[in-house]
Amino acid sequence: MNSLHALVPPVLLAAAGAMAQDVGSLRDPGAVADLAAAPELAANTEVDVLRVARDALFSADDFAAALQSAENVVAAARDETGPIYRSDLMQLARIQTELDMFTDAETNYLRAIALAEEADGVVSITLIEPYQGLGRAYLNARRFAESITVFEHARDISKRNLGLFNVEQTALIDEVTLAYLGLGNTLEARDLQLERLDNAVRRFGVDDPRVIPYHNRLAEYYDSSRMRRSARDQYERILALQQSQTGADDLVLLATVRRLARIELLLGDEDDARLRLIEMLQSNSDDVSPERGLSLALLGDWAIVDEDFALAADYYDQAYAALEASTEVDPDILFAEPRTIDFFPPLTRVDLNRRSLPWTWGSIELAFDLSAEGRAWNVRVVAVEPAGIVDTAYHRRLRETHFRPRLLAGVPAPLADVRFTHFFRYYVEED
Repeated sequence: MNSLHALVPPVLLAAAGAMAQDVGSLRDPGAVADLAAAPELAANTEVDVLRVARDALFSADDFAAALQSAENVVAAARDETGPIYRSDLMQLARIQTELDMFTDAETNYLRAIALAEEADGVVSITLIEPYQGLGRAYLNARRFAESITVFEHARDISKRNLGLFNVEQTALIDEVTLAYLGLGNTLEARDLQLERLDNAVRRFGVDDPRVIPYHNRLAEYYDSSRMRRSARDQYERILALQQSQTGADDLVLLATVRRLARIELLLGDEDDARLRLIEMLQSNSDDVSPERGLSLALLGDWAIVDEDFALAADYYDQAYAALEASTEVDPDILFAEPRTIDFFPPLTRVDLNRRSLPWTWGSIELAFDLSAEGRAWNVRVVAVEPAGIVDTAYHRRLRETHFRPRLLAGVPAPLADVRFTHFFRYYVEED
């Protein structure tokens, strides 16, 4: 069975990703034993060794095993109240959040907050981290209103310590955005993302290249929210900023031109960026960066939508070769699974009407076979909850969607039994 990347409610996916970023990059479970046996640990205390094991297991996503080490660390240091013990409490709470032990996670975050308030005061900057963790625990438990309250309190502390428009609150703004999206309040979510950019402009200046990542993030938000014309405006602004610092064909522009070309593909109303992308690739034929391969793959996607399958195959072959030459991205991994090119989820009544009425999330899983030309056939609904609301619409939409097929050594290949999962909103009364 093959699985297409599940398009989950953004609040759940992003919250999980944000929590994962709080730890190191170690991902090898076998490294736990190596770390524990490292000679330099011989002089450390037993608690230090437990901390190393805990963090390695957490980084390896072995949360059940990490839980035992984290509990032992907290138990061994129970009489402490300092920053290290508070960090131990928060790490235990993070692990409990991953294991859906919400009540325990909440308790430990509140303990860390109480200790920080007692030691440093009620507006200390040291409170931001435990409040942020608590807010993420509420997000994970889908208690969106409570997470908003906690994140906003952390933002207030940030403003008191670092100024009203500090960019250090960026991560908090992103997480409040997720909470509002969980509530279906897209207007508040959009305003927060605009505030995020405004803070950077106030800090660095409207024409400073340091605001480019903030424009990029806003463009990604617009794109994921299907506000693609607004996304295009942001990418055009980024391009103007970059061009003011470089030449018109400088390779630093390639990623932005590629993203702009993808938006134009989805809008279907012009192809200026695609033509520019082709010209840039031709004038920089000696480029061996991964961006070249990604850009060629996008041109292959465009050819798939145009149903020029010979051209698509040629672009995909070039993309595979370029990524293989770059040595930074493994093309066999990147192209192992198909991906949607122009999937537009069907709108439900919640999307079209008032959202003040009670609504919740449903899910649908479909299976289909995919041709080498990127078209789905033999589409069938595997599971849907609740049934009867979106079944027919999703079935039809998948048959209309163009896919980038999987590539075997750069060659498009068919694939059977692809699975596709999506989440949708529906009124509670429809269940």
